[in-house]
Amino acid sequence: MDTVILQQKFKAPIKAVWEAITLPELMREWYFNVHNFELNPGTVFAFYGDDEHQTYLHSCEILQVAPLRLLEHTWTHPDHSKGRSVLRWELSGIDEAHTLLTLTHSGLESFADAGPEFSPENYEFGWKGIISISLRNFLHDIGKQIFEIDINAPREKVWQKMWSQEGYTAWTSELTAGSYYEGELKAGETVHLLSPDGNGLYSDVIFVQENKLMVLSHIGIIVNGEEQDLDEATEQWTGILESYRLSDNEDGSTHLSLELDTQKEYFEKMNEHFPPAFRKLKEICEQ
Repeated sequence: MDTVILQQKFKAPIKAVWEAITLPELMREWYFNVHNFELNPGTVFAFYGDDEHQTYLHSCEILQVAPLRLLEHTWTHPDHSKGRSVLRWELSGIDEAHTLLTLTHSGLESFADAGPEFSPENYEFGWKGIISISLRNFLHDIGKQIFEIDINAPREKVWQKMWSQEGYTAWTSELTAGSYYEGELKAGETVHLLSPDGNGLYSDVIFVQENKLMVLSHIGIIVNGEEQDLDEATEQWTGILESYRLSDNEDGSTHLSLELDTQKEYFEKMNEHFPPAFRKLKEICEQ
């Protein structure tokens, strides 16, 4: 596999998607902080993978522009490789309210001199995150919320209280009384996050590092204990992430942080319920 091809449907008009991938002030919100970007063939623009530390420099030259339809440019890593690839963004309107993006990244074999970090498989993984999560969230008005708390207990205890069946039901009672989960919290597994009436979410466990990190990707809804097929409403948010991270404080206590992708219409609800849930967890762990 030397070429990555991804397709993603958005509930957004073609003009909104075009602006998201071509206006630097919008690109900064979901993509990278792109410098010297102009929609003219021959324009050379650049950005860093890590803008804060200015590492992983990307240098690109625009090859083709067809407004509202096509953007094609080169993609190089001058600090790491002599290779040259081509990135092609193609838009097609499904209807007035929906757009299909086809992204094609070819020539990835030319980055072999940069080592395994620049493998086509890593590009595919990266583009899925950028297009299917970051851009989708931006266009579908999904934002990121962060909740944090310090708990006077070791990470191992906090982890056990968070993810044991009994502990999970106790601290999430501040979100939904009597909530529980079914399944194994292991990477690659699907779990059901349920309320007592059998309704809830089914979610993929993306990553687990015991006592440190749990990443869930919410896929769809459950009604009366049954996973429901994705409908248009669910497709707006399917794949959103909920990431819990535990770290050590200097005094031996534990810092818990949650990064939560949320539809912005539910921000206020999450702000009401997650802080009390974290305070409940803190109380349980410090007993």
